Amino acid sequence: MKPTNIFMTCEWKDLIISTFEVDKSILEPYLPINTELDLFNGKALISLVAFTFSKVKFFGIKVPFHQHFGQINFRFYAKSKTDGSRGVVFIREFAPKHLIALVGNKIYNEPYFFKAIGLKKLKKGDRIELQYNYKVATIKAKAGTKTDKLQKNSLKHFVVDRYIAFIKSKKRKTVRYNIYHKPWEIHQMDSSNLDSKLLDLLPANFKNLKHLSTYLVNGSEVQVQKGMLQ
Repeated sequence: MKPTNIFMTCEWKDLIISTFEVDKSILEPYLPINTELDLFNGKALISLVAFTFSKVKFFGIKVPFHQHFGQINFRFYAKSKTDGSRGVVFIREFAPKHLIALVGNKIYNEPYFFKAIGLKKLKKGDRIELQYNYKVATIKAKAGTKTDKLQKNSLKHFVVDRYIAFIKSKKRKTVRYNIYHKPWEIHQMDSSNLDSKLLDLLPANFKNLKHLSTYLVNGSEVQVQKGMLQ
């Protein structure tokens, strides 16, 4: 069935997802109403996600000068107390476009900030090199162009296979955005590097993070459905 009430279409591609274990008590204040932490083997996780945001349209209208840029966000994993559906909650999101930050923050109540996020992509034969940065701090990945499907019940599947965003509304309720896209796949990694200074973009109380994994994900075209209260 074709999704209705789509307010944004775009492409999210070349995602570098770096995941950390964090103390549960740090995340609990960020939970929207009627959601709870979604744990992996009893562990609370957050991820830094750096990706390429392109071909943006709001309500079918192409947005000039917003067609290709890097973005970085921090998210954690939650599920609905109402129906058990699993999604993500954003801690902070950073985009190098004032309009994206303004719309996300003021209209959709997402924790968006304007930051000059840069991106570089280099393809050499069957290898890819990606880099996202804020000022001098970077996250990098090198991988093959071939991709593998996600294996269920794995950490990769838990982190990547998400189609819902839970957002705190201004009316002390929770807004649920459904995100439609084909299943994403993982590139075969050669190496990765994360400058710890990027973690300074998190609130100051995020301490003692334990790095678990970094993946390069292919991404795809995306449709985002208008939020519904739950």
